[in-house]
Amino acid sequence: MSPTYPEFRGRHVVVTGAAAGIGLATARAFAAQGAIVTGLDRDAAPGGEGIDNHRIDLTELDRLPALIEGAVAAHGPVRALVNNAGVDRRIPFDDLTPEVWRQMMALNLDHAVMLAGLVAPSMAGAGGGAVVSLSSTAWMKLAPNLTAYHTAKAGIIGMTKGLARDLGARGIRANAIAPGRVMTERVEAGMAPDWVAQTHEIQCLKDMIRPADIADCALWLSSEAARMLTGQVIVVDGGVV
Repeated sequence: MSPTYPEFRGRHVVVTGAAAGIGLATARAFAAQGAIVTGLDRDAAPGGEGIDNHRIDLTELDRLPALIEGAVAAHGPVRALVNNAGVDRRIPFDDLTPEVWRQMMALNLDHAVMLAGLVAPSMAGAGGGAVVSLSSTAWMKLAPNLTAYHTAKAGIIGMTKGLARDLGARGIRANAIAPGRVMTERVEAGMAPDWVAQTHEIQCLKDMIRPADIADCALWLSSEAARMLTGQVIVVDGGVV
């Protein structure tokens, strides 16, 4: 059972990629704490009490300012941003054209830093807040055919370090989560027969990471319990050896 964080009651939280997987679990986790969640995703997302979903292609950066302005007008200053949206597309290195490269950066990195900049003024005006961004352990483990994805997810950590330095004086903290193998709906639908056994073999903890596990980490990083934590990367991979 997740801890209770009373400070989230009535606070406005933005979660990207909120239609499924980690993003959906995160949106629901914040809403369960009493937060008002603005969910952003290019796909239709299931609703729920406390969740206001918007369908938007996050690569269309010019649409983000008006969306955030409207969300703040409707729900108050943003106190937490969870940059979760991303695509782990496997692309052989020889197929990385300039167009494909830019698309992967747009899908995985560009919107994260833009949204951080857009929510920062309302966060600062409300006394501070937290930006939590999803990286990955994939780039740490050298998985094949993921050079563009590796670059973007390593960039999330560089971005997080920069935000921590540049926004700290405004009371805004920035941290990242690097998940390992998470059993999302998409993974479960397409996994190989031996995927679970293989995962247990490489992890110290012989259980599967679920989206709720990452959501719980995002809750904690956004809460007052982590008030002096910034510029950090929390690896949630079950202890991969």
